[in-house]
Amino acid sequence: MPKFDFLKTFKIAFGCCLGYTIAQLLGLNYSTSVITITLLSILNTKKETLTTARKRLLAFFGAAFLSFFIFQILYDSLLSIFLYLIFYYLYCQYFKCVEGFSMSTVLMLHLWKAGIYTIPALLNEFFLMLIGIFMAILMNLYMPNRIKLIRAAQKDMERQISTILFTMSKSIFHDKVDENIASQLEKLQTTLAETYVHAKYTENNFIFKDMSYYSSYIQMRFSQYELLKRIHINLPRLKETYHQTALVSTFMNITAVSMHEYNNAEDLLHYLSTLRIKFKAAPLPKTRIEFESRAILFEIVNELEEILMLKKQFADNLTPYQIETFWKHQNT
Repeated sequence: MPKFDFLKTFKIAFGCCLGYTIAQLLGLNYSTSVITITLLSILNTKKETLTTARKRLLAFFGAAFLSFFIFQILYDSLLSIFLYLIFYYLYCQYFKCVEGFSMSTVLMLHLWKAGIYTIPALLNEFFLMLIGIFMAILMNLYMPNRIKLIRAAQKDMERQISTILFTMSKSIFHDKVDENIASQLEKLQTTLAETYVHAKYTENNFIFKDMSYYSSYIQMRFSQYELLKRIHINLPRLKETYHQTALVSTFMNITAVSMHEYNNAEDLLHYLSTLRIKFKAAPLPKTRIEFESRAILFEIVNELEEILMLKKQFADNLTPYQIETFWKHQNT
């Protein structure tokens, strides 16, 4: 069954009707145009709405300037439309405001069709644009907060990653890899993708507050997910178990326990350096199978190190504001 966005539906309907009513009260000509402008301006987030509003206003001023001169010289001829569209689209491309091209052109065609090219006529079109944009901004002042949903999803994906590592730590001793790992990885991918949508939505609905933490966090987990997939591919290549197998399995378990958000991974990276020393101190492999298996184990260790390095880099790149807002208060 399709998901309906009832809130946005109401915003469009109410905003369009309110905008039209205001245009009528102000006695503006072509007041129905406000409805089109409003419904095209109510976007999914506050930042999208404000950014598009700025571009459409910039586009409108270019359209007003060009039409005022071109239409007055060539009047309502087809040539005037031809030249207007060429120069105006070039203007919109240069100033990166193509989003306003169609809307402003429709408004300028009111002047072209009526054959009126006066300042009051331009102001009429300007107020139509302004009312429509204002209605969009007004309707999007309230946006549902998804932070609780994101926080819950973060905990869920951390649990999923821990579960995957625990399962891998057992599968590392067997020729046949646990079939649950593939389904667990697929579930993790779904969680990451869905949560990233909510994170970007949240980031783009805070105008004066930096909320990029959540999207950066999920991008970091996405990268870890890719490394887990590589480990999953390597597991079936292990044909025999050795002393190093147990060491890697133990390290996977330790990493799984320490997968929570606020761990900067420094202790685990230190533990990993001691693990590498044990690898180097071990006797050389005696057979080709042992050599290949130990090489795969070493590759898995490298992938685990990358997983930890990603977490450390994420923690190191946090701003003081992000640490204060998203770590200190959440971790008390």
